[in-house]
Amino acid sequence: MAKHARVRTTEQQERLERNRATLMAALSGASDESSPSTQTSGLRISLERFVINRASDRTVPYEGSHGVARVLAELARTYPEGQIVVDGHLVGVAGSLLMEGREQPVEVRATLGVGAQLALEVGPADSLAALLDAIHVFDRHFHLAVKALGRDYALVAQGYNPYVSSPSDIVPVPLSRNVLRNAYLSRTGAYARDALRCTAGTVLMLPVRTPAAEAARDYRICATLAPLLAFLTDNSIRLRGSDPVSTPRMVRSMVWEQVDPRRCGMVPGACGGGFGFVAYERWLEGTRPILFTSDEGVTFSTGTDTCERLMEDRELSEAEATLLLRSVLPDVRWTGSLELRMADALPVRQACGYAALAKGLLADDATHTAVEELVGLDSVDDGAVANAWAALREQGWEARIYGHPAFQVAHELAAIASRGLADQAERRLLDELAQLWEVRYVPRDTLLANWASEHEKSGDERAVELYGEGAVIPYDELGGEPPAGQTAVMPVLRP
Repeated sequence: MAKHARVRTTEQQERLERNRATLMAALSGASDESSPSTQTSGLRISLERFVINRASDRTVPYEGSHGVARVLAELARTYPEGQIVVDGHLVGVAGSLLMEGREQPVEVRATLGVGAQLALEVGPADSLAALLDAIHVFDRHFHLAVKALGRDYALVAQGYNPYVSSPSDIVPVPLSRNVLRNAYLSRTGAYARDALRCTAGTVLMLPVRTPAAEAARDYRICATLAPLLAFLTDNSIRLRGSDPVSTPRMVRSMVWEQVDPRRCGMVPGACGGGFGFVAYERWLEGTRPILFTSDEGVTFSTGTDTCERLMEDRELSEAEATLLLRSVLPDVRWTGSLELRMADALPVRQACGYAALAKGLLADDATHTAVEELVGLDSVDDGAVANAWAALREQGWEARIYGHPAFQVAHELAAIASRGLADQAERRLLDELAQLWEVRYVPRDTLLANWASEHEKSGDERAVELYGEGAVIPYDELGGEPPAGQTAVMPVLRP
């Protein structure tokens, strides 16, 4: 039997239109509840990292006598006014850091991901040096809290947790919203639990410019550059415990791409003409929010309902509308800030170098125009961006994107961004990261090089690579003699 179109009542239509106006104000930064980064010309950085026990090389769970919850409880001594509690569980701390030599404090907020990843958000601030200092100060507070517990924990910045062989190794933080997310996303893709529990990223949050046409221009540039930015910040060498040498490039983006294509990846039409706030809001209406948290703090499942259906049936406050904007996870997102979500978790200075790249590229009309001319933005559509993703994953530095070698585009983008940065210290941060690209390295290549130097292969391991596990190999092919009394063959066993 054919399905009939749902008929709205007059009341529902009027409520939908009011909610659309509220949502538009929130995503463009005009709402009082929009991201604080829109209140200044500064930006924010959110750096996710895994909490790893150095003694055991295991991920520290949320619960337990020395779990992440206990670390947060110790941190709360330093941030007594900023404890973040959800469902009765301490899941974060927040506060302001006024550092020596700086006139303005920097806001910091540390919260937990589904797998107890620690996400540290700093800013907004005009100076990247101020954000860098704030991260260092918070990290010192974290390590002092860990020391007070008598533990030796590290904050590990990689795109995929290198210490797990399965997402089942990670016990989620026991929150109702995590249960609802897991229940929904487990039906949408093979890597849902990996994405939620085992990945970590670097998120940049930049002010949304006015007028709306300039905001749309920023969005389109960032959506076009998303594949290259993901490639240049690739920092993953394992997927479910895989051998680093055989782990493909851009693992984290691959995982998220396969979680829920309707809510992740690229917003349809983002690289075409006419895209802007209205198109983004209409796309959002057609997605499923999975869950919703009211102003009263009640979280409930929205099932198969779309955001549009929710907006028909419920009057949204400004705060609720802002939370609804965060129910989707595209590479480039509007939440009152312009969020760039494609980068892996990076070491602190590299994360700030990446922020310098983005800040420089979007600095002014001259840098915008230079980027647009470099990639031929007028001729780029969604298909060209999809092709860039595929080429970079398969060919790396040998790929051609938007008509040019990837190496050339990366080199010229770094030069454009450097010209857009007025501060010498910010140019140095960018240069530290760009020096990797000059030798055709991305952060993951440094990890691989370090791993290789620490894992010199034995004769047995090299033989396994050549002949396979369980093979029987003549000793003379291995350049040695058999032990006395044994045959001239050696069984290669699983190492």
